[in-house]
Amino acid sequence: MDGEQWLAACHPDPAAVYRQWGGPPHLARLPTGKHFAALRLFQPLGLTVLWELGDQADKVPVLEEHARPRPFFYLLMQPTDSDADSDAWPSEQDATFLGAGDEFTAPSPHADGITGVQQHSFMWRVAPDGSGRLADPDALRAALRLARDCDRQAARIRAARSVFYGAKHTKHTRQT
Repeated sequence: MDGEQWLAACHPDPAAVYRQWGGPPHLARLPTGKHFAALRLFQPLGLTVLWELGDQADKVPVLEEHARPRPFFYLLMQPTDSDADSDAWPSEQDATFLGAGDEFTAPSPHADGITGVQQHSFMWRVAPDGSGRLADPDALRAALRLARDCDRQAARIRAARSVFYGAKHTKHTRQT
């Protein structure tokens, strides 16, 4: 089973998903809560959460929505019993939990990212691979908590600046 088949199988009528993907706007609406849940994050927070996940981030299906005025990331995670209680997740402007009773809109994992963004503003950064591998909710919750820590954010910015300016200085030194 590939990622497209797995995602379609998350809908009660997989054929309906393929029909939605086959015609404009090439997006399918999938129920969340049974096969997967999702965390919708503003892009900067989403990038920070992925950074906090470390090596696990490469295994997490991530959908990017180029919405105005700010892009969003959707990180797919395993549903848990506590997912029915969305109070376990933050309900803030920059993060929204999608669990039981919600819907997730997505293009096919096989969709071309460039064409997809032109047609509907969605692009898979890491598409589902068909294995059903999703983020662990506890690891994702911990990464979100760390991503919101102001001291850690400041340290990441300092480290990024150090790498940037160090690389720039090294390049300048080599040219002279």
